[in-house]
Amino acid sequence: MKTRVLVPVAMMLAGACHRRGDEFAPAPARLPARDTLFALDQSRSDSASAHGVSEAMLGLLGPDAAYLRAGVPTLYGIDAIRAMFAANPETSGTSMTWQPLGGGISNDLRAAYTYGIAARVTPRAPVRLERYIAYWRRDARAPWRIAAYAEVGAPPASEGSSPAERTTPPMPTLSRAMAQARSAVRAADSLFADLAYRMGTGYAFAATVAQDGVIFGNPQLVIGPQAVQDFFAGGAGSSLSWQPVYASVAASRDLGFTIGEYTSTGRGPTGAAVQRFGKYLTVWRLQSDGTWKFVVDGGNPTPSRGGDR
Repeated sequence: MKTRVLVPVAMMLAGACHRRGDEFAPAPARLPARDTLFALDQSRSDSASAHGVSEAMLGLLGPDAAYLRAGVPTLYGIDAIRAMFAANPETSGTSMTWQPLGGGISNDLRAAYTYGIAARVTPRAPVRLERYIAYWRRDARAPWRIAAYAEVGAPPASEGSSPAERTTPPMPTLSRAMAQARSAVRAADSLFADLAYRMGTGYAFAATVAQDGVIFGNPQLVIGPQAVQDFFAGGAGSSLSWQPVYASVAASRDLGFTIGEYTSTGRGPTGAAVQRFGKYLTVWRLQSDGTWKFVVDGGNPTPSRGGDR
């Protein structure tokens, strides 16, 4: 029952914050593959109601998935993620709904991404609105599975639930063409970081975001270069530096993601510089001119040190 009530709430909130300047973001294209993916993404809500939040997530993760949760380093592999959920059981009576707000799919229909709102309800708290990014893959005649997932604004996990051997990025064997494509995606993120160092964070984000690309404001979604430029010009955010530590790309070599680590530098109450540390998931799409632009970007803090990207 809670699932059925919360989904309309999330949809109304999505309509209120999903803006680009003074225009509403375009509705998703009605491609059958993307419709199927969006329905699967949203179906986690019913699964969580029936089996619990952890099982709803674990049931859709691929065996080599990467998971970004606040409070712990990036986790790689289903066993590491399952151990993290086991060490951080949800409060009895907790329910969640997920509402995708946007996304896209690769040219070969084998990779995709979604982003949206997650609404969490616990017996002792009102609705808590979070955001998420999911990067999906599927093989021939196989269902969609999440390859990388980032919680944005969710409660942190306990620090003791991520042994070091579970936080090392995998090193898959790739063909030469795939290795070059993956290197190109990682290089795009590195160039993005270098541009931020030379020209400033706001300039770098506005120059690197796709026309329909998204960053998470507070609470709004910020969509497209002009809105991103205005967002940073308004004093939002702090100085950021970052570096990618892992990259992956679709077989069609037009969609991919990077995972990395960031440092946010701002001023504390006394005026002294304060650094915060975190990790991020950025999804990239190849543009018609051959450049890579990001379509969604978000992250969360690393252990005990705060911060948010």
